[in-house]
Amino acid sequence: MLALGERTAWAQVASADTTHHEDFEIVGSKNRRITIPFEVANNLIILEASVNGSRPLKFILDTGVGSTLITSLPIEEEIYLTHTRIVSLSGLGEGEPVEAFYSDTNQLRIGNVVGQNVEILFLKEDVFKLSLFMGTSVHGIIGYDLFNNFAVEVNYITKKLYLYDVDVFDAKFERLAKHRWWHKYPIILQDKKPYIHVKLKHKKGVAYENLRLLIDSGSSNAFSLYEGTDDAITIPKVNINTLIGVGLSGNVNGFLGRVQEMQLGDFTFEKPVIAYPDSHAIRKAFSLGERNGSLGGEILRRFKMIFNYQKGYVLMRKNQSYKSRFDYNISGIEVNTPIPDFPLYVVSQIRPGSPADEKGIEKGDIIKRINGDPSARMKFNEVLSYFQKHKTSHLKIEVQRDSVYTIYRLKLRNSLVVDK
Repeated sequence: MLALGERTAWAQVASADTTHHEDFEIVGSKNRRITIPFEVANNLIILEASVNGSRPLKFILDTGVGSTLITSLPIEEEIYLTHTRIVSLSGLGEGEPVEAFYSDTNQLRIGNVVGQNVEILFLKEDVFKLSLFMGTSVHGIIGYDLFNNFAVEVNYITKKLYLYDVDVFDAKFERLAKHRWWHKYPIILQDKKPYIHVKLKHKKGVAYENLRLLIDSGSSNAFSLYEGTDDAITIPKVNINTLIGVGLSGNVNGFLGRVQEMQLGDFTFEKPVIAYPDSHAIRKAFSLGERNGSLGGEILRRFKMIFNYQKGYVLMRKNQSYKSRFDYNISGIEVNTPIPDFPLYVVSQIRPGSPADEKGIEKGDIIKRINGDPSARMKFNEVLSYFQKHKTSHLKIEVQRDSVYTIYRLKLRNSLVVDK
């Protein structure tokens, strides 16, 4: 998810050549796991990788994409791609398809793992502008290449990724599956993407409905549900109309609302916030995997997880974040960072009708202080947390507009409730 509050970086990128086979290997002993550190920005995992000998680039780890996608490059950085051709890519959003260079003879290196003959898609135009909304430089998205060749353990608490040779560690995974703290669930791979079954209970007094969701680590939302794919999926009566994401084909508008429960196997999530993308924005997704929506980072971060694509399952164990509240951007303020890795926070959008809109905060305002603390001393995630989570019912924000400094006092309110 593009980390703009509820925004999501939706990249529905299928492989340009489904018959292509890449070759990944571990540099060193296969009997040892490979450790890869990562950053987390608004539930999204960001790791470093190099392409064809480039200096390290930052990629979002996204289970929802088939081919590795480069969206932009650092200034003065060059990447050499061979045997390229121009392809047209479609995805979520209300606009037209975009063009990219496609190459299938590339080297991808992530830590002590090296892949040869890897498919790369390089956008001709950076439609995502990921660095603006991540608080750090981000140059692309990677997913299937990593998950298909290894068992991948994701630990959001330690911020480490562990890669295992599937055959060498098969006995270990079988033992974990029998452990009382671990839970094993089947996943369905289709078009290089993992799907899992969950249950929806829209409100009290109604039956659970079975849904098929894409496991999407590139989405920061808890769940996104597609109205029209199942009769049980209806937008709650109390909702917020907002921009919830950006895809390859443009903006994804929609609604936020709460439901009574979502169930994933033995795990029950009470009153989660659900994103409901507009049907026009997701029309291309209806034929992709016959899914009813997606399960994203706000759920995944509550677990230690091991993805085993080759054997068709995922192992899950609750972590200390499991019982976290399901919050959303109550203030209505979305921010970006025009200079990556520099603490300058600019209002990129104000949700109509929100507390920020009512008080007069505008797009382009520079945030200088929040509750008296200088924003220049805050990390991107800290700034977002003020807008998405709250301990009091008021928020004091000082902004700079041109050369004028103004303090706004917002009265925060949770307007999302479950249907009765």
